[in-house]
Amino acid sequence: MKRGLLLIILMSTGILLCAQNYDSAIGLRLGSGVGASYKQFVRPAAAVEGILEMDILTPNDMKVKVTGLYQFHLNVNIDGLSLYAGPGASAGIYVGDSSGFFMAIDGMAGVEYKFQNSPIVLSFDWNPKIQMIKNAGFKPYNFGLTIRLTL
Repeated sequence: MKRGLLLIILMSTGILLCAQNYDSAIGLRLGSGVGASYKQFVRPAAAVEGILEMDILTPNDMKVKVTGLYQFHLNVNIDGLSLYAGPGASAGIYVGDSSGFFMAIDGMAGVEYKFQNSPIVLSFDWNPKIQMIKNAGFKPYNFGLTIRLTL
């Protein structure tokens, strides 16, 4: 009985952890900032993403930053659609009214859709962070829409 239950759980997990529809993609990220994004799958259900972005939300918080993330993808049994979440880190410099270097611990959670028979991938995500250097604190207000082309 226990082995049967364990087998069902393992099979269900295998169905949920899906193979991605592409290996890598590059694109434009729009949100509190404007920037470029590159995503590379390292396993069928895991990817790394790098973002180079200029935050333009408020004059006091204008900054250029680099973000690196590790994302776990979860299939939702709809072709091309997946949910993802994972940890990361970011660093950059302020270019607005403030000045100086900053670092943060990031998280990201989002939804992604890869159009069938097309190189286009759309994703919408939330990227909160805990900034540790310069203006330290929790920064929850970073949402973004990313449009990518698969390579």
